[in-house]
Amino acid sequence: MEDTIEHQSANPSIKGSRKAVLVTGGAGYVGSHTCKLLYKNGYTPVTVDRHYREGLKSYGPVYNIQLPQEIDRLEEIIKRNNITSCIHFAGSTSVPESVANPSLYYKNNVIVTVALLDKLIEYGVKTFVYSSSAATYGDPGFRKCRETDVANPISAYGGSKLIMEMVCKDYLRAYGLSSVGLRYFNAAGADPEGDVGELREHETHIVPLAIDAARHGRTFKIFGDQYDTEDGTCVRDYVHVMDLADAHIKALNYAYNNEVSEVFNLGSGAPASNKELLETVQKHTGKMKIEIHENRPGDPAYLVADIDKVKKVLGWEPTQSSIDNVVATAVQWYNKTHKKEIQ
Repeated sequence: MEDTIEHQSANPSIKGSRKAVLVTGGAGYVGSHTCKLLYKNGYTPVTVDRHYREGLKSYGPVYNIQLPQEIDRLEEIIKRNNITSCIHFAGSTSVPESVANPSLYYKNNVIVTVALLDKLIEYGVKTFVYSSSAATYGDPGFRKCRETDVANPISAYGGSKLIMEMVCKDYLRAYGLSSVGLRYFNAAGADPEGDVGELREHETHIVPLAIDAARHGRTFKIFGDQYDTEDGTCVRDYVHVMDLADAHIKALNYAYNNEVSEVFNLGSGAPASNKELLETVQKHTGKMKIEIHENRPGDPAYLVADIDKVKKVLGWEPTQSSIDNVVATAVQWYNKTHKKEIQ
């Protein structure tokens, strides 16, 4: 097949003891960390990603294809690799962008997901784990979000993720699709071993943006310091990306062994304000200049996870998600990938 990049280490036997998992967006931030952990846990991740770049570490076959335009290529990929399940990361992820351009988000997150699900079902793949988001809750007020809360998204990003959850419930009833949606709170940090990390062409996440500003002596902008919180800045729940990766593997096993359509929160359970986060960044990078700007549309003041359900059902615990470890591993990755700039 065209545009296939071979495994960079010893080729695993897909037809042997390893189960092959289709990973859409597997070259992205959370996807790449999950692929690493899948491989370490005896799976073969088969990545489909239009953004794969030479030099990125892979843990199985990689196919550069565009969804939904090249959706028909999945038939050969599924058959060639004996795919048994799918983890779906591909999609658009910026809340401000979704407010400005909702069309993009409903196309990339809803239409692409439906097209993907139809192909998976057509070829007998009925175990599905996907990225949902804390943005489904909207602005929940000053309490921890529970999965039983009524979802009320205030951005097209959150709306698109909620629709994905609804689609999966309908697909369980109609087609027997077993699925788990994982409502991430704020994914952050990097692989402690330094093999993979957060590296986007257009970065939107606060942790790498703050580190980059500190390392280059630029002023960093905080959006809002008049929220009804203890220090006036937004409070968020930062969960380490390797904890997220672990949750995906547990979710995959759960969906494979049970016929379900479930959603789980993934957070640290320990909130940190923007001010506290930037203080932690400065602990690892040195002092930085900070500038206050107006609140952004679509940003709730407080967004923190209740993670009792995922602990009880999946047996998942966030072991790497202290704010200090999140920032420390992100700084370590930044230093590795920007050596020439910071020497």
